[in-house]
Amino acid sequence: MIAAYTIWSILRRHVPRRQWVSSEDIFTIVESHGNLDGEDRQPQSPESKTPKWKISVRNVLVNRMKKGKVRWRKRLDDRDDSVG
Repeated sequence: MIAAYTIWSILRRHVPRRQWVSSEDIFTIVESHGNLDGEDRQPQSPESKTPKWKISVRNVLVNRMKKGKVRWRKRLDDRDDSVG
């Protein structure tokens, strides 16, 4: 299972700074560089289709937003959340 510190390390190395990046782009970066295992890819719960690793990425982003390390904004068309 990928650790929060590994996710943050991947984001710091691979997400462009000072520009808005979509959540889907962030997920693609973590999936490409995270060496995800079978447990990471399992659904978060029986009722959910979202894999555990995506929940972990969201948790890392929320935690870093609270600390002022990540900024977030909602897209004008309201279809996607973005962080920068």
